[in-house]
Amino acid sequence: MIKIKIKLNKPDELTVLNAAAAEMPFDIDVSSGWYVADAKSLVGLFGLNVAAPIRVKLYTDMKSAEPFLQRIRKLIV
Repeated sequence: MIKIKIKLNKPDELTVLNAAAAEMPFDIDVSSGWYVADAKSLVGLFGLNVAAPIRVKLYTDMKSAEPFLQRIRKLIV
């Protein structure tokens, strides 16, 4: 499992995160506070508190995660 933090500054960054996650063959969870959502669910992502950094858990190894991390590199804190 890989853990990172991201910061969403604009609403359209939710769709960037969702699109990148949807292309991955592994599970990705995002959480803010007590709320946890599947990153592949755009509806679930709209429940996040984007005012604070968001925790992301990738259920894979670093080699497999690299394409996802490259797609969201501007969001990583």
